[in-house]
Amino acid sequence: MKLLYFAWLKQKIGIGEEDIALPDDVATIAGLVDWLKTRGPGYGEALADLSAVRFAVNQDFAKLDHPLTEEDEVALFPPVTGGKNVGALASFTGLVRGSDGDAAIGAMTLEHYPGMTEKKLAEIEAEARRRWPLEDCLVIHRYGRLEPGEGIVLVITASSHRKAALESCAFLIDWLKTSAPFWKLEERDAGQEWVEARASDDQAAEKWVATKK
Repeated sequence: MKLLYFAWLKQKIGIGEEDIALPDDVATIAGLVDWLKTRGPGYGEALADLSAVRFAVNQDFAKLDHPLTEEDEVALFPPVTGGKNVGALASFTGLVRGSDGDAAIGAMTLEHYPGMTEKKLAEIEAEARRRWPLEDCLVIHRYGRLEPGEGIVLVITASSHRKAALESCAFLIDWLKTSAPFWKLEERDAGQEWVEARASDDQAAEKWVATKK
């Protein structure tokens, strides 16, 4: 199981992600939280007040009673609403397609450049925060083998203004496609095929360069 930590939870725990073997007696998020608290003072401090913690399983929001499996990706993060100044939330979830034109896609494997990928994601998020008055934002990007219908990327932005939330969310998606080092290998009936860069993605990212604030 992969665990991801964001914002102040990452600071208190001391790491942004880790791979664990799910204990046999842990079946839900609540059980996972109880187990994590035994791993050290950083975990205990981060998870002391669960009213300030949100959870996502495979990029979908989840509650404490959500069942878990060894293959799940679980994210722990603060509420993304950012407080009383939030007037708008914008979100985007990218999914693995089941086909590309007439060609069926059986699965997709996302390869990434460890270290550089995390660095670029942080830079892109920082740029969004610099350009727009955001109360908070969240970016989760998966990697590895994924099947059709599974989530690839989740972006959420929160601002006191609707326009800022919508624009920053669109910006993050456009720049993620061209600036974060990910590569897609699709499994098709005719064999495996690497997805080539699309000119349309470059054009979408370029418009943000032209409108740089």
